[in-house]
Amino acid sequence: MSNFTILDGLVLMVAAMLTVFIVLLGLWGILIIVKNLVERQNSQQAAPTNNNQAEVTVNEGKPEPSEGKTEDGSIPPEKVALIMSLLVDKSKRNK
Repeated sequence: MSNFTILDGLVLMVAAMLTVFIVLLGLWGILIIVKNLVERQNSQQAAPTNNNQAEVTVNEGKPEPSEGKTEDGSIPPEKVALIMSLLVDKSKRNK
């Protein structure tokens, strides 16, 4: 290790960069293969029938019963945001 030169460091850096590049290319290839498999699987599935589509369009306009409801004892996010904004405004006025 006492004879480690700048050229050795340059070669090591290029080798490390090539290794990272090859790994990223491999991950990209795997991603492309998985994407093609998923697209092929989705294209082979049967399209939904007209009855299912009618139910979807009817339900799209109605909010879900769980929307807007919070768990017992919890504060809705809107109220938390309002409380935090009031606290920030109060601290700014006190300065």
